[in-house]
Amino acid sequence: MAIEEISQRILDHKPAEQQGIHVKTVQGHLVLQFAPELSHFWTPHMDVNLEVDPDHDFKKVLVRCLIAPAPTVWTMFMFAYGLFGFTCFVGLTLSMSQWTLGKPIWGIWVLLAGILGMALMYFISYEGKKLSRDEMIQLKQFVDEALGYD
Repeated sequence: MAIEEISQRILDHKPAEQQGIHVKTVQGHLVLQFAPELSHFWTPHMDVNLEVDPDHDFKKVLVRCLIAPAPTVWTMFMFAYGLFGFTCFVGLTLSMSQWTLGKPIWGIWVLLAGILGMALMYFISYEGKKLSRDEMIQLKQFVDEALGYD
């Protein structure tokens, strides 16, 4: 199928049971999102990118889908990882300085707090992924049905 046909199929698809999925076009991509009343913090969205494969002579279209958390969730996690990474850096630098000067090494606690914070963020993200699993499956099924895949 051509890019326009694939795009139109996804835009026009109405499943048998309305799932509350909205499709919009953003900068040449299709973005599938759940309705705001069905969304929660961990609700994912799907970014569908359609492009012609340059490696094939027959101008095949590649359909690439990325299912990910909302951009606000990504931003929060990147900020938290950056903050805890900086905390680890400060704790390590402080600990090494204290050790070199022969002072009591209390900076190691700052390093451990940063490591624990990173571990906590990892486990929170893992739980969030489990909470959004059913919604990720719904998004994939929506696109599969729209394009006629099984």
